[in-house]
Amino acid sequence: MKAYIEQLMDYNYWANGLILKYTEKLSEDQFIEERANYGDSLKGILTHVLFGEQLWLDRMQGRKMTRDAMIEFFRPNKYPTLKQMVLDWFDLELSMRSYMGDLNDSQLLNTSKYSRTDGVEFENRRVDIFTQMVLHGMQHRSECAVILTNLGHSPGNIDYIVYLRG
Repeated sequence: MKAYIEQLMDYNYWANGLILKYTEKLSEDQFIEERANYGDSLKGILTHVLFGEQLWLDRMQGRKMTRDAMIEFFRPNKYPTLKQMVLDWFDLELSMRSYMGDLNDSQLLNTSKYSRTDGVEFENRRVDIFTQMVLHGMQHRSECAVILTNLGHSPGNIDYIVYLRG
């Protein structure tokens, strides 16, 4: 099971990398422009995905993100450039891989208890949380891929099977 979750997370970061690579081809205005059909900009969508990964890692490690930390994450000038976002994402990936590296199959099946941002408490298996991160990221990477394609910078096929085929 651990090998499979590591493979899913490898895919997650591969697909993130493709989206970020093609996002780098945009102007700053294109990066921050709000898109009517998506209710946000590429910057906003990517910040949301990065935030989600950080939030889930914190939850699995038993840390609760404070309201102030959440507000700070979405501060408009938190990521003045895509480069800064990429650097933070790389640091998060290293932390995530370190955390995963310390888990065994049994621990992946154990649950993590956490509170949602509204205070409601939940409990999910770590394997399901990792799966949620990948699927949540895929939803939003798909939105980003459509935006990038419409701007003439398609990232190509970001399907899991394409990743597996190398």
